[in-house]
Amino acid sequence: MAEFEVTKVAEQLNHRVLYSVRLSAEANRMEFPIGIQDQGSASANEAAVLASTLALAEEFDAAARLQLGAAVTRR
Repeated sequence: MAEFEVTKVAEQLNHRVLYSVRLSAEANRMEFPIGIQDQGSASANEAAVLASTLALAEEFDAAARLQLGAAVTRR
């Protein structure tokens, strides 16, 4: 099962908050930044970055499924 780790990296001057998102799944690991507009509280910021992380994970899932489907049809 994959695990996500979200860590706050910095508060930027333009009212944005930068987070580092790490994805670990079996032998694979990825790390990428997600920047969000400051929501005014730590819990609201965390909810926003988790929603962004979920949306990104869903896009990865859809893209992988499309690639797998294309690979099956080419055979």
